[in-house]
Amino acid sequence: MSILLNAEWLKDNLLDSNVVVLDIRSPREYSSAHIPNSKLVPYDKILDFNADSSYFDIAPKEKIEELLSILGVKNDSVLVICGDRGGTTASRLFWSLTYYGLKVKYLDLSFSKWMSIGYPVTDKVEAINNTDFVITQSKLDFKVDHEYVLSKLDDSGSILLDTRSPDEFNGIIAAGPKSGRIPNSKNFPWELAVGDDGYIFKTIENLNNLFEKFGITKDKEIICYCQVGERASHTFVALQLCEYNNVKIYDRSFADWSTRDNLPVES
Repeated sequence: MSILLNAEWLKDNLLDSNVVVLDIRSPREYSSAHIPNSKLVPYDKILDFNADSSYFDIAPKEKIEELLSILGVKNDSVLVICGDRGGTTASRLFWSLTYYGLKVKYLDLSFSKWMSIGYPVTDKVEAINNTDFVITQSKLDFKVDHEYVLSKLDDSGSILLDTRSPDEFNGIIAAGPKSGRIPNSKNFPWELAVGDDGYIFKTIENLNNLFEKFGITKDKEIICYCQVGERASHTFVALQLCEYNNVKIYDRSFADWSTRDNLPVES
């Protein structure tokens, strides 16, 4: 069954109280217009970070449970992620919930596209009845740390996939203390997988052709990273759409790697 949810199906099922749309756009955008009955997910609530770190992590299980309880999510709710602008933040929300074993769907088009084709929107915010959401599933094993990545630098069975821009990859610009990339990485700018005309992803056929062109094959372990784990999230989901079965994400990404003096960087 596909990760993606057809927008027409969602339009026809908006009155189903079991369907919960999670909107990860900004509060300003949400207050202006949103899908009826959708719930605003504050981005910081799915993260764990502190002012002394250059990176952030996925929020702990307890924080996710608290967030979903406040949003009125029940254990049998059908969760649908809605995002915009290519879907990097929506992709991060998607894998964050999936990581904790939750069954989640991803709206196949952006909110901007949803609105432009005349599907229902509102600025009304419905009252939410809090629940007591508890995660009962086991975590999935696809999030890795710097030590794991270090062990894979010379592994012919793994591909380190840098989803940042070519300028970041080549060390021309830097968003942190060091420029460059993790050694032996392959550059795949994340936006290449974004769909046309407001769709979050290219078609499966086009994605498969794209990954093949870049030498990203299903017989390899694929480890996605970027600067802080957001852009890599989009590529991570795109690979899953194409049934790559061994895909991982280095959540802290280069923001973490580049601050560790004992780790190699190339440019």
